[in-house]
Amino acid sequence: MTDYSKAAFRGAVDLSSLTKPKSAQPAAAQSPQAGVEQQGTEAQVLRVPALVVEVNQATIVSYLKISERMPVLVDFFTSRSESSATLTKKLEAEVANRNGAVMLLRIDGDANQPILEAFQITQIPAVAALLKGQPVPMFSGDQEAEVITQIIDKVMVLAQENGLVATAVADDNAEMPKPMLPPRHQAAYDAIDAEDYVTAVKEFEAALAEAPADEIAVVGLAQAKLLVRTDKQDLEQVLQAPVQTLADVLLKSDVLAVIGHFELSFKALLDTFEVATKEDREVIRQHLVELFKVAGAANPDTIAARIRLTNLLY
Repeated sequence: MTDYSKAAFRGAVDLSSLTKPKSAQPAAAQSPQAGVEQQGTEAQVLRVPALVVEVNQATIVSYLKISERMPVLVDFFTSRSESSATLTKKLEAEVANRNGAVMLLRIDGDANQPILEAFQITQIPAVAALLKGQPVPMFSGDQEAEVITQIIDKVMVLAQENGLVATAVADDNAEMPKPMLPPRHQAAYDAIDAEDYVTAVKEFEAALAEAPADEIAVVGLAQAKLLVRTDKQDLEQVLQAPVQTLADVLLKSDVLAVIGHFELSFKALLDTFEVATKEDREVIRQHLVELFKVAGAANPDTIAARIRLTNLLY
């Protein structure tokens, strides 16, 4: 059986600090940063694990402090697009040519929907910057190398005008501090790490009971429920088995979702919805809404599926 990873659901945090004024950022973003070495008031050296780092919902918070000293580029990539890989190579070359004046965070847009929403990214690949903890949109889609250079040059000028003149140095021994999660969130993700998905569901439900508007808990609960439904399933066997009942369709859509194939997951449900009875349609609709939370509202697959569902309903 293929070992499909479920780790993409690990580590969502509240990214609202990305769009708040500096004074409103949480303590996790304001605390001293490991690996930062100041030399006078102008020259600064920031020791980081690497100049190009792949991050997720949990680890991006550790780099907000870095963006208060130097510009940080953010590459929202997707494995679904060849142009995304090409764009990443151009960005990596830019970082290498700038000798530590800028660093690059790489984020899998398909697996980190809350970050997309925090940056207001509606399509991937896309590139943004972090300056003083604030997101700065740059462009979407691949661009010519010369155009990318010109755009980054403008970001560098803006950074210098704001005193972001530190230099990053790659140091294998540098460690970024681990972000602090709310207790319920931490307990839930610890449970997911331990493959105790039932406990994760309970923790997210408790978090929502305390704060019904907690969007991270809403998404986390949907993810945890999906993991409960697919736990102990032979994913490969489910994918290959013939679909004969509504239960088969729901399970297959879950398996497709848990391995990241949201387009196929939604298609399986919508194709069935089109010919289903009124009672079955409601079951399918609720299942779709749940999976939309997992995929994220900004995911192109979610947007397309919502449009098709609306057309089928009305």
